[in-house]
Amino acid sequence: MFINPLEGIAHCFVPADESKTGISMGRKGFTPLEKTVRGKSSLTGFTFIEIMITLAVIGIFFVPMTQLFSHGLYSAVVSGDMITAVNLCRWEMERIKNAGFTKSQIKNEGNIWIPRLDEPPLKMNNAEWRIFRSIKHDSGPAEVTVEVFLAGNLNKPVASVATLIEDDVWIELK
Repeated sequence: MFINPLEGIAHCFVPADESKTGISMGRKGFTPLEKTVRGKSSLTGFTFIEIMITLAVIGIFFVPMTQLFSHGLYSAVVSGDMITAVNLCRWEMERIKNAGFTKSQIKNEGNIWIPRLDEPPLKMNNAEWRIFRSIKHDSGPAEVTVEVFLAGNLNKPVASVATLIEDDVWIELK
């Protein structure tokens, strides 16, 4: 069975009578009908109200999507800063452990800023950082706390870690 793909739209065209109109439509002598079966013109587009309603619906969905995008971007930046701060804390703590300081040497060194406050801050991942190492001078093991700050805000640490350091005591067995 052969199906004509133009069969459904063939009723929209009628033979043109160029002698009455004087205008050739160029489509092999056919011109579009002025009215369809329902009485509306087949050449109309969308009304102004339909376009406005469509734009309003799109706008209703667009505003929350932009807020979601900006919140997601902010979360990614904060997460990146947290990862950098935790890695800087670990770096400083490993530096202390690997240096082999005794409890008395750590206590003598005291609280310090890395880099010192009169030096430029560390630059990592498009941010500037400062590390503060503090020692509690109680009896027993020395408690070392490392806090990492964004250079612009030295009041609130981004991350901090703490550890206890005790001198290794070796007893020689005879």
